[in-house]
Amino acid sequence: MNILALIAFVLWATFMRLLPQIIDIIRLKQWSASIPGPSLYEFMWKSRKMSILDRLKEVHKKYGSTFRVWLGKDLFVFLADPDDIKTLLSSNHLLHKSSNYKLLESWLGKGLIINGGESWHKRRKLLTPAFHFSILSEFKESMEENCQILIQQLKEKTNGEPFDICPYITLFALDVIYETAMGLKKHAQLQSDSLYVKTIDEVCHISHRRSFSALYRNRTLFKFTKLGRKYQSGVQILHEETKHVVKLKRKMLEECKYDILKDRENLSDDITGKKRLAFLDMLLISQMEGMPLTDDEIREEVDNFMFAGHDTVSSAIAFTLHLLSQHPAIQKQAYEEVLAAMRDGNEYMPYLEAVIKESLRISAVVPFFSRQTTDDFKVGSLTVPKGVNIVVLAYMVHRDERYYSQPEKFDPTRFLQGDKGSHPYSFVPFSAGPRNCIGQRFAMLELKCALSNLLRAFEFLPVEGFQPILLPAIVMKSENGIKVQLRLRN
Repeated sequence: MNILALIAFVLWATFMRLLPQIIDIIRLKQWSASIPGPSLYEFMWKSRKMSILDRLKEVHKKYGSTFRVWLGKDLFVFLADPDDIKTLLSSNHLLHKSSNYKLLESWLGKGLIINGGESWHKRRKLLTPAFHFSILSEFKESMEENCQILIQQLKEKTNGEPFDICPYITLFALDVIYETAMGLKKHAQLQSDSLYVKTIDEVCHISHRRSFSALYRNRTLFKFTKLGRKYQSGVQILHEETKHVVKLKRKMLEECKYDILKDRENLSDDITGKKRLAFLDMLLISQMEGMPLTDDEIREEVDNFMFAGHDTVSSAIAFTLHLLSQHPAIQKQAYEEVLAAMRDGNEYMPYLEAVIKESLRISAVVPFFSRQTTDDFKVGSLTVPKGVNIVVLAYMVHRDERYYSQPEKFDPTRFLQGDKGSHPYSFVPFSAGPRNCIGQRFAMLELKCALSNLLRAFEFLPVEGFQPILLPAIVMKSENGIKVQLRLRN
């Protein structure tokens, strides 16, 4: 009898603990009935037979620019209309990331990518000066040096044989983020076999699978699965790497603490004249000066920037090179502009920048990103209640035929024609508004630097029959790599 009473008490206590969540789900279920979208079963079943990206394209085509999807107990409302995107991204109140990002907390913690509210605002304010345009100009030398190493590595591939260029680009981007944002040399390109890069790919793939699985989205259940154990093992490897970086840099700073702090006092607010502090330097010195930053918080921000700072850029470079290999006339025009700029000592390359933007439009390196409502939020004709995840479906926004004629066509001249007839929120590769990407200037500088150097060194040729298989694993990837052929230029 006592055992039955205990079981009854446990069940009652569990029910009472879950009751608020059950009430919320019922409330959202009733509200969501007014929005078109597939059933949970229909979405998940069909997603087993096709890629998530293709499934979302299919749902968008069937239900329009606003639709809803249930993933387990979480409700997602997808938006693909630029007017709605403007309302969402320009809001100063909707700053909390969606429940999907919480799935990454064991890896990225409460860093800038995931954090929200006042805590995020303070951290963003602290880190913004590390990406001032005058600091970025100092990064260019490091980027150029690593480009030359990349070119030397790729010269071994000019025998006409097709190969996957992604591993080379990824190691280049990792070297750049180490040297510029962390102030350390990694030499990943010369080692050619990076456990860190392999582990990030694995963790991202698992995170992608988990995001669209009702079973794996449950934290408790996920921990006990084979995939969950593999994920945690990967996260531990990534954290060890980050701790090593922070420990090494802290030791270097402590050895010359007096000189650094003295120089810091002499630096003017307008960020001119003197060498500024790198991203990791700013975090560690702020801690040394008494700012309430724990070692774990520093590690979280480093994890965020090491991931975002190399993975997004490497994908963008690889997809751009693939598109250029498929369009020789566009590649030729970009190459001629790069040569002219080098000859004239001019860094202004509008056509190359247009090529990059058009590649970011078509490839959408971050194909979707989302916020979670903390209060009722009005967007268009909808009043979205508290607790709903609102997703910007950038991949489809970038294909809106009202703003992009022949949207699947690679046409950089779209971005040379000014803003006539376009919508400022029809192109959101770096998000927009108060939560826009803090590193977008850094990314554009690295993209232009890498592509201009690579175009001077090589002609990129297509591989017959090859097409990338798109995989939106947090950052857009190609499941089968990016295959090209290289011809060395004179």
